Amino acid sequence: MFRVATLLFYITFGIYGWLLFSVVFIRYPITPEHLYELTLAARNVNYVPFQTITNYLHGTYRVPTFDAWLNVFGNIVMFIPLGIYLQIIVKRKRITALIILSTTILIESVQYVLNIGATDIDDIILNFTGGMLGMYAVAISFKLLGMRPTFYLVTLCSVIVHGLTFLYRQ
Repeated sequence: MFRVATLLFYITFGIYGWLLFSVVFIRYPITPEHLYELTLAARNVNYVPFQTITNYLHGTYRVPTFDAWLNVFGNIVMFIPLGIYLQIIVKRKRITALIILSTTILIESVQYVLNIGATDIDDIILNFTGGMLGMYAVAISFKLLGMRPTFYLVTLCSVIVHGLTFLYRQ
């Protein structure tokens, strides 16, 4: 039973990785023309912490309120599973936090290099926050339930969430 759960755990981790990759990168076409335009196009970069979030809240950007909140909370929620999976695999909070931070910085760096999306320090802050929420949720669950029940619970929830995500994307 534990081997089946372990296999399902790593399969769902792989699916999560693919979903994260596709949400962040595949929604933008990368064609030879796009690669050529990378040298010509200006990049949209924000280095000021909380500037984008503040602009959303004050209505500076002409973005519908729902879309603004979806962006803010979506960036957090999208990385909660990363913190959950990594905390179960790595088990050390400091290393898990470092991997989460490195992953978010890598994503923003690739977005900058490929000139897709916007490179924004707020995304790094929000993504890291989501990852840390996931990490601490698992740490608390370990203390309350123990390692194995937490592992089974995470695996079961992952299968359900990924199944719903698959159905939603159809």
